[in-house]
Amino acid sequence: MDRPKSKDERGTGISGLTLLKGVVGGFLSLAVVVAAITCALPQQNAKADTTRLYDYVYSGVKSESVDFTTANMSDDGILTFGTSELYISMPLVNQCPQKVFGESVSGVDMTYVGEAFDQSLWQAIAAGAYAPQAKSNKVVLMLSPQWFFKNNGQQSKFASKFSYTLYKNFLNNAAISDDTKAYVRSRLQQLGVDETQIRAANDDTLIDAFNDAAYQFSNDLRIRSKLDALVNGSPKKSQTRTAAQYTGEPDWDSLLDDAQAQGEQSCTNNDFGIHDAYWEKNSQYRSESGQDFTHADDEWSDFECFLHVCKEAGLEPLVVILPMHGQWYDQAGVTSDTRAQFYDQARAMCDAQDVAYADFSSCEYEKYFLCDTVHPGWIGWVRIEHAVYDFVNNRDDEFLGGGAFGEAEGLSSQSEEGNSDA
Repeated sequence: MDRPKSKDERGTGISGLTLLKGVVGGFLSLAVVVAAITCALPQQNAKADTTRLYDYVYSGVKSESVDFTTANMSDDGILTFGTSELYISMPLVNQCPQKVFGESVSGVDMTYVGEAFDQSLWQAIAAGAYAPQAKSNKVVLMLSPQWFFKNNGQQSKFASKFSYTLYKNFLNNAAISDDTKAYVRSRLQQLGVDETQIRAANDDTLIDAFNDAAYQFSNDLRIRSKLDALVNGSPKKSQTRTAAQYTGEPDWDSLLDDAQAQGEQSCTNNDFGIHDAYWEKNSQYRSESGQDFTHADDEWSDFECFLHVCKEAGLEPLVVILPMHGQWYDQAGVTSDTRAQFYDQARAMCDAQDVAYADFSSCEYEKYFLCDTVHPGWIGWVRIEHAVYDFVNNRDDEFLGGGAFGEAEGLSSQSEEGNSDA
């Protein structure tokens, strides 16, 4: 027969009920802390500091948050899906959209969505995610030739750029067909996105639905925890913008004159029209060597998917076909015939979907169109902004083609105008 425990021995033990109470109490305390943090953080769809301008902020957090971006974008904002060219800003290029559109009230704003290495598939998901809340059905895609380099550009980086939040919003868009959603899902799997996240976003099983709730909650907290820094880092509105008085169409000729002057001042150590700091650091970089545009089938298919998403979601895209740096690519051994593979394919795919494009292929040798070997510069941004302005206002110009715009004459039309004026 066991010896009965003494009073002292009984007092030193912890009962199961006491332990359970402690565990439950710990969970309750944690829940209270999480709830307090959640309540204290700004909501994604809340109006932020109205003295600041958010359209031209280059930010992954902003791009991921459909609610923040659409709640705080300009009433004249046109969603502009792009990549690292959206990083080009003042004071390097004073003709960038933040200056030309953002500091005036012309009736057009370009609301940035996207960052470096966000290629066609990322843009397709983002377009589907944003479409239901877009303030205008007109959107812009900045199409980079580098996406279509051999081996599909930088698609290997896609998994690290994947946004669960955007993908979930994309899937929630009932206007997008099951076939398009199935294509996107297969591409996510091919590009190494975590299968658990893919299954969760699609609510494949009850467990996946629970995981989805957890992913959505954690991503919401992550984004909201960064909104204050995003707001505080955004530029203040100009006096003109604050006054909200219509300033009219930008003076494109004057902007081009200023662009020429600033380009000359910024490019003094080379003959390529590349700004000095970039040339000093990257003049020996030759990523273009040996490239063509016929070994990127996946990227071309993803671009076609973007066009399909826009059509299904009710968006009217303008595809900005960015030029390559003719002189730079020539010395890299990538001939004009090889470069034409990109332009021809991009135009053909737009034409097949009856989509408008701004074709800047004729600007390959226009000095200061680019500020380096890749990104639009002083003259380039003015020409792009002019084309976007005309697209928004349903007005043709020499660089607009496809859709209702017919053929894009490019720089040749300006030469013809100059000859007729002589």
